[in-house]
Amino acid sequence: MTRALTDLLTLSDSGRWHQAACRGDTNHQAWFPYPSEDFAYARAICADCPLLAGCTEYAATTGQSGVWGGREYDRGRVIRE
Repeated sequence: MTRALTDLLTLSDSGRWHQAACRGDTNHQAWFPYPSEDFAYARAICADCPLLAGCTEYAATTGQSGVWGGREYDRGRVIRE
């Protein structure tokens, strides 16, 4: 069964995740790149997202890993922009 990235996300209190540009994207590997991999695909999707600022704040405050708001996080810490 293929699941969308937003199916894997913890729901935020904002209730706006349905507006996320990544919603429905099935390219999961793009959102959790290896350190040697480029994440331009995810960055490009994030660039047009109306939740960009909220997404980065959410990732930082809840200790997320992966690409959030066009930045790559490791346990809530930005490791690549």
